[in-house]
Amino acid sequence: MIPRTKVNYRIPDLIRASLINESTDERRRLLTDRLAELFGTSNILLTASGRGALYILLSCLPQSRVLIPAYTCKAVVEAAQLANKEVLFGDSEVDGFNMSVNSLKSLLNANTILLATHQYGIPCDIHSMTHLAEEAGSFVIEDAAASFGSRLEGRLTGTFGDAAFFSFDSTKLINVPLKGGFLLVQDPVVFARCKYFHDTMTAPMPLIRKLHYLLLGFILVMLEQPHLYRLFHNLKFHWRGRFTDDSDKIDPHLGLFYIDRLAEWQATLLLPQIDQLDALVAKRRQIYATYLNRLQGVKTFTLPPPDTNGEWAPIRFPIRLHREKLDFYRKAVQRGVDFAFSFTFIASPPEFSYSHKLAASVLNLPFFQRISEKEVDHVVSTLLELDKLIEKGA
Repeated sequence: MIPRTKVNYRIPDLIRASLINESTDERRRLLTDRLAELFGTSNILLTASGRGALYILLSCLPQSRVLIPAYTCKAVVEAAQLANKEVLFGDSEVDGFNMSVNSLKSLLNANTILLATHQYGIPCDIHSMTHLAEEAGSFVIEDAAASFGSRLEGRLTGTFGDAAFFSFDSTKLINVPLKGGFLLVQDPVVFARCKYFHDTMTAPMPLIRKLHYLLLGFILVMLEQPHLYRLFHNLKFHWRGRFTDDSDKIDPHLGLFYIDRLAEWQATLLLPQIDQLDALVAKRRQIYATYLNRLQGVKTFTLPPPDTNGEWAPIRFPIRLHREKLDFYRKAVQRGVDFAFSFTFIASPPEFSYSHKLAASVLNLPFFQRISEKEVDHVVSTLLELDKLIEKGA
């Protein structure tokens, strides 16, 4: 069975990382320097997760409200609530995955933080959003958790707003066990406040957690074997009548991804991936374009938009089903193709209709760095077969 995702690191990488001396900051400093060079600012703060980075930033900003997309990861809402912010929602584009500019016009003011999300690595209309925010006196945070390496008119996402946060989760372009992330802040005063907050409210990752995360990393690599993945899928999902670990629950407590620090061993795994960034992005663009080209003409689902200028670093290939997506999903699983579920359970109220329609319709094709041509062929042939069957009413 073709898995939902595969990680970038391999078992030898994990073994080397396990031997790293955690008493030094050498690799973290080097990682910070590489990111600073890439984004053109020294105000880079490594964090245990993307949500942890957002929580730190929101906790250090005086505004009491934050406007976020109604269609997004519920961890974003979690971080905002933990930072004691009032959460407002903006509905999705009619035919896209990002927040509609029209939905935020009446909500922005000097007491509101705008969270501009580049969902799946597809840039939002950041120019219009920052323009409206500037007029209203709002602080702009780019949610670039899913768009590391994406560009708009040659400029990296994460560099348009007042600040941005990024994620190194296992589903992202660059990844480590179990998560990781960083914060980018333009204002040195705000950055200093964030760094102080981070240094006082977080602690180095305990050894037991390091061993646990490394073990999970080993398991993720091993599950790339088709037969092992099939067994895992049956045990975790199929035989239990489930399709995702996600739920509509938001944790009201500060978890490990908020209170830990990014570890030296994690930085060791990240550095080679940063060095290979251009190749990683090029591979994702190639897979994205291949799927888009070979699935043209399908009737039962809508394809994502094309990367016309060849600038995106997509981390998903999201399709929108026109009918009940779980039936489509189960038929694909029977044929050896698993899909990822992104934000099936969103935290916004039901009146945000476009966002809930998205949540009910989106499935993500297998889309990872080391997907083989044979696997892509199998995914495409499966989708085309199901498209014909469902169109005929079979």
